[in-house]
Parts: sequence; structure tokens; C-alpha cells
Amino acid sequence: MSDLQPTSRHTLPTRLIHAGLALSIITQLATSLVMRAPHGTSPGNLLFEVHEYSGYAALGFAALFWLLLLFRSKGTSLGSLIPWFSANRRAALIEDTKAHLASARHLTFPDMDNHRPMASAIHGLGLLLMTLMATTGAASVLFPGVREQVLGVHVLFANVVWAYLIGHAGLALLAHWTRHLDLREMWRLVK
Repeated sequence: MSDLQPTSRHTLPTRLIHAGLALSIITQLATSLVMRAPHGTSPGNLLFEVHEYSGYAALGFAALFWLLLLFRSKGTSLGSLIPWFSANRRAALIEDTKAHLASARHLTFPDMDNHRPMASAIHGLGLLLMTLMATTGAASVLFPGVREQVLGVHVLFANVVWAYLIGHAGLALLAHWTRHLDLREMWRLVK
């Protein structure tokens, strides 16, 4: 991979917040497999506490990401991440999706650049999903009166998070291995 040159497509705050959110989500998913949640008068185990506190961290990182999106001057715009309210952005998303499907039929990727509508929309859906999960998890603790309802939503979308993580990481690795993308760019902590 020595011929791949890292570039600065993402700012350092974006990379740090992305890393924090990714690590907290991975911790959440891993602990959810083996934790014992509180039930009746029985408290949860230590892994449940790790799950709970990494959820608070995920909520914090998601909030930071939303703030960053509102105030940054470089990077993907909020409208590109959430294109559903613009006819032009939806049309661009449909065309880009067609280009991806056509490339997939030939077992390749279309050219990658910083502003692909499909990639931006998928990242936006991921941020919305992670925000939903962190918010419902926190709300189940902070608002006991609605605990069962919000935990129902939390559990309902848990498998969607697994699918998103596997798909997102898997496609990123595939794009890296086929030299369409350099993962070092997102994960390095220096400029």
C-alpha cells in the first residue's frame, strides 16, 4: 500500500470524533453480547455498566458531531449527509446509486471523491442511527416512566447497528484493498 498517499479529506476534529464514536459503538455492541441487564431487583453486571457508560460516551460524541456539522467550514455539509429534503440532492443520490450499482455489476467501485452523494447519505444515516441508539439508551435511564418504550426502540434498532457497522467497515476495507480509498486518512491523528 506504499503507493497510496494519505490526504486530508477530513479535518482533525472530524477524525477524532469519528474515532470516538466508532470505538464507543464497538464497545456497546461487544458488551451487548455478554452483559446482564438489570431485571427486577437484580442489578446489571459490570459489563452492563461498561455498556451504559460507553453509551453515554457515544451520545457525547454524536452530539459533538452534530455541533461540528453546524459550525465547520470544511467537510461534507449537513445537506449532503441528510439529502432527503432537497429534490436536487435526492436526484443526485439516485444517479450516484445507479453508478454504484453499475460498478458493482463489474465487481468494482466508481471513482471516489469527497462528495459522492451515496456515501454522504449513508454516513448521514449512520449518524442518525447512532444518535437514535445513544439517545434511547440514555433516555431509558434518565426517564424511568418511559423506560420500556424507549428500550423497545433501542433493542429494535440494535441489529440495524450491527448491519451498519459490518457493511460500513466491510466496504471501507474492500475499497482500501482495491486502492479506491486509503483508510489511513481517516484513522491517522496528525495532519
